[in-house]
Amino acid sequence: MEQENVQNVEDTNVETTENTETQTVEEKVEKAFATQEDFNEALKKEVARKTRNLPSKEDLKAFNEWKESQKTEEDKKNEILQENETLKKQLAYAENKSVVANAGVDSKFQKFVLSEVSEMGGEFEDNLKDYLKENPQFLISKIETPKTNGVATKKISDDAEDGVTAILKQKHPDLF
Repeated sequence: MEQENVQNVEDTNVETTENTETQTVEEKVEKAFATQEDFNEALKKEVARKTRNLPSKEDLKAFNEWKESQKTEEDKKNEILQENETLKKQLAYAENKSVVANAGVDSKFQKFVLSEVSEMGGEFEDNLKDYLKENPQFLISKIETPKTNGVATKKISDDAEDGVTAILKQKHPDLF
């Protein structure tokens, strides 16, 4: 008798699992949209559901204004000082970058040299000169290398005529 109950429970569990799997497959099929309009409507509903608890733009603006009005004069001065320091750092970086570029450093190594020399203590330009004396491999090489496109070519002597010119001379000798 107990075996029958256990077997009935197992059969019920198997049926329930199969029903659940069938339902999830059917739900997935139902979520497929027949038209673009159905999709757009579902998208609007989802966006509305996600944004219903968010404050409006006017509320956010009012909150930010209130928050700004709560700042003390000391806080405002500190913000201005921080912004000033940030701008000074950006200006120094740009000037140093220009100095490195004008010092003849190869463009591939300019950021590296800039970071290395910036970490040194003292005057930037003096440190740059010393660093480049010790590491001349970062300078632009003076040797011109011929530029190639990767295709091997054979140079034809200058006195030989190309095929087109030779054919034109044969057909129209009065032109040459």
